[in-house]
Amino acid sequence: MTVITPVVMLADSNAREYADSYTLSQSSVEGPDLRMTDSMRRLATPWNVAISRTNLIDPNSLPEGIILDPACGSGTQLAALCVALNRPGLGVELSGEAAPIAAVNIEEVGKWDKANWQIASRIIWGDSISASKIMYSYSESIGKENPLISLLHIDPARPPDAQKHTIDEMEPPLDKLLAAWAPYLQTGNFSAPALILDLSPRLSEDQQKEVETIVDTIWPEAEKTWQWATQGRGRIDRLSLWVGAVASPHQNRLIRLSKTGTPKLLEGSKETPISDIKSAEIGEHLTIVDPCLIASGLAESWKNIATSSESRWYTITGRRPILITSEPILSSYHELHIQLETYDMIHSFVQISGEVVAHVPQLEHHLISNIAQVAVKVGLSSLKLRCTIDPEIQPQMQSEMDREMRNLTVKNSGNAGFITEVIGGYVICRSTS
Repeated sequence: MTVITPVVMLADSNAREYADSYTLSQSSVEGPDLRMTDSMRRLATPWNVAISRTNLIDPNSLPEGIILDPACGSGTQLAALCVALNRPGLGVELSGEAAPIAAVNIEEVGKWDKANWQIASRIIWGDSISASKIMYSYSESIGKENPLISLLHIDPARPPDAQKHTIDEMEPPLDKLLAAWAPYLQTGNFSAPALILDLSPRLSEDQQKEVETIVDTIWPEAEKTWQWATQGRGRIDRLSLWVGAVASPHQNRLIRLSKTGTPKLLEGSKETPISDIKSAEIGEHLTIVDPCLIASGLAESWKNIATSSESRWYTITGRRPILITSEPILSSYHELHIQLETYDMIHSFVQISGEVVAHVPQLEHHLISNIAQVAVKVGLSSLKLRCTIDPEIQPQMQSEMDREMRNLTVKNSGNAGFITEVIGGYVICRSTS
């Protein structure tokens, strides 16, 4: 195996010429310009996501020191951490193609941020397992002996099929990496150093336990929080383990990221909800929630905040988990008792919600006109299909439903509604969200 001697990659004229000739600057209204190759762009964390995640960290809780990213890629997440925490960053990158581009990105973000953290920030081309050599090169470069590390962030490379590969197939291997850097990581007032381990969102529960075991082997009483992150569309975009000073008091955390604004945050202990497939009755309220609530184990935590009325999970599988309640979501709480951020958080995980107003036994092409008539009779002016339908025919059926509803209603009259499947058929709901 070839041993790479660590090389400090400064954003000098050679690095800039290389970066500019290889890629174009990626402009962003909300963030700095970042240079990336095509392969980097597919893997890199978008700037708005990177900065939203770092804003969850309390800088005052971290011990002294720099930010380390031993597999920094384009440097996007490292730069976001430096910006949010106002601390220098040390990035290590095994790819000789990526390292000079990351160096240019770090310097550009520093100029964009108009801060001084980039003065002591460095990108090093080398093998991140060689911690002592990396730290020696970094110390020599900044002219400071024994620099401290306050936070380690790592997003290791991994095979595409995360559920079938083993944890030790990650590059760099987590166990070797953490063992190599343990002597340089500060724990402060915590049982373990601050770590953010970005992992595949498809990691199985057994694999999650393997990661925990790796951490516990070095730091037996480490504070740990599993964090699921989603940008919507019912998909977990990131799964990460937050350790030490960056862990929360809760076992699990789910964040709803957005392109603008503060991420919506839900925390709690993992609990498996139990489904009761008793059919939804007229007058009950049906809410289709984001399946990320189920995946993160926080569906019960969310339900306990969302409603104090009689409630039950109708289904907890598939793309459309359903909660049945006797009252609308949050309706039993006085508005002054619920903070706006809590209200927004609850509704950020709602796909659609409404009152059950009618039952229909079937949903077929030849029945669209009949179903539209039922919907109009209960005061609806539109009806969206929120059902499991062949994607090749769903647009046609929705278009036909829209046309029938337009022909039967007066323009701008009535309420919006939706139809979804339940045991024994389908229900029509008057939308409340």
